[in-house]
Amino acid sequence: MKNLYLIICFLALCGCSGFLEEYSQDKSYIKGYDDLDEILLGNAYFERFYVTNGWQFSGIAGEANLACLHVMSDELAQQTKGDSWVDEGACGTSFGYHTWQYRVYENLEGKTAWDDAADFRHLYAHINACNIILDEVKAYENVTEEEDVQNVSRIKGESYFLRGSCYFFLVNLYGKPYAKATAGNDPAVPIKLSNNVEDKYYQRSSVAEVYKQVVADLLEAEKYLKDVPKKSVWRADIVATRLMLSRVYLYMCDYENAAKYAKLVTEEGPRLTDLNGYSNSQFLYPGLSELIFSTGSTSLPGALSFYASSETSISTYVSNQDMRVSDELYLAYKPEEAKDLRLEHFIVSSDDLGLLYKKMYGAAWVTPEMSDVFVLRTSEAYLNLAEAAACGEDEVTARKALNDLRERRIKREAFDKAEVNALSGEELVRFIREERRRELCLEGHRWFDLRRYKVAEKYPQETTVNHIVENRVYNESTRKYETIWKRRFTLAPEDPAWVLPLPKVELDRNTGMIDNPRNERRGEDVE
Repeated sequence: MKNLYLIICFLALCGCSGFLEEYSQDKSYIKGYDDLDEILLGNAYFERFYVTNGWQFSGIAGEANLACLHVMSDELAQQTKGDSWVDEGACGTSFGYHTWQYRVYENLEGKTAWDDAADFRHLYAHINACNIILDEVKAYENVTEEEDVQNVSRIKGESYFLRGSCYFFLVNLYGKPYAKATAGNDPAVPIKLSNNVEDKYYQRSSVAEVYKQVVADLLEAEKYLKDVPKKSVWRADIVATRLMLSRVYLYMCDYENAAKYAKLVTEEGPRLTDLNGYSNSQFLYPGLSELIFSTGSTSLPGALSFYASSETSISTYVSNQDMRVSDELYLAYKPEEAKDLRLEHFIVSSDDLGLLYKKMYGAAWVTPEMSDVFVLRTSEAYLNLAEAAACGEDEVTARKALNDLRERRIKREAFDKAEVNALSGEELVRFIREERRRELCLEGHRWFDLRRYKVAEKYPQETTVNHIVENRVYNESTRKYETIWKRRFTLAPEDPAWVLPLPKVELDRNTGMIDNPRNERRGEDVE
């Protein structure tokens, strides 16, 4: 294992309030578990970052949570219609991630455009907050009042849930996808479970070790949250914990446990929303009936003004988007059949501006309150159950779970169970994966899913991703953008760029440290 010199100093990281700074110097500031709950809510949960530039990635580079996930997969493409500020998008801020460059933080001019250490830094800040809470809450383990016992248990459970979830994101960003045969040797990220400020060398724990820690934390969360009432969709509960467990076990190809926890969510969690007759202007919002949990904020450019404009005109502000929904994602809904209701609620198709994201936007200038990478919905449980059951050779359960979901997503008059019931084996699993693509689009799943499909124990599936990028420059004379070059960038199944490079600041701090391998790439000229 390579040594990673990592200064995990909570006070130096983002999300540290004045309260924490004072607390760190004088622990007597803690007067009760309510103070720990304040740290939990303010520092362990993801920040509610409010997008100030909600139509471009240029305004969120390194600030919003895990925004890079959206531009690396096959769900988004460069916006080239209208008078787009494209130099700030696929050719600017997100260029390094969108084209899987060796230096992900640079734009095409070689200038730093993204804080590539932000997610690494933020996630460890949340982890360290959890470590502090889990250590300090021990002082309140002897409380006897029922309300106190419940609150202390909740604080522990939420902290374990968040710490496990943060390590889940870290291992899937900076480590290879979990493969039982190699996970013990594949390097991932350091595991830090103490609350001490440390300035020392850490080893990169293996993928297997980090997953073991994730599972251990989530099982602890399940234990402590078992009899605790749900506070709100902004706080983790037993249902959120079990859904995360089903996801983690699915990634590990532990189909038995993945199905077990997914089934518990389908039985005990909120009911699926039926899109037949659904009339809300946006789908993903805090009042969604099937919403289980969300933390953080959104970074996705959306159709901000579409529904505020007239029926024949779209606000010009929308034309400033730098990314759009990809053709591949749009076609996955089979628009020619006109029966999948998600197409109506997730994507806006405009003759002038192409395919725009609508899933979390429905009104003009309303900043979404939801996360676009850490949101848990009941529908995921049905998909986890379907995939785990199909891979575990329980196709009856798999088909039922899939039909239960699709019955609420397909137009009632067009829904036919026979379509799914005719599937079996690899054909059934591939259909489930496509259903997952349609249902969970642009919620942070796709990049991780494409990685894990390649190493799945049952029916491995390789994917090649192509991104077309135009370098367009504004001509002051014509007042139009002109194309300088147009290139295709390709991510093949065996490309090492399926794993993110370690942050530049860590590499600069550690001369000679070996990074996750990556290739320089120029792209292929296309007409």
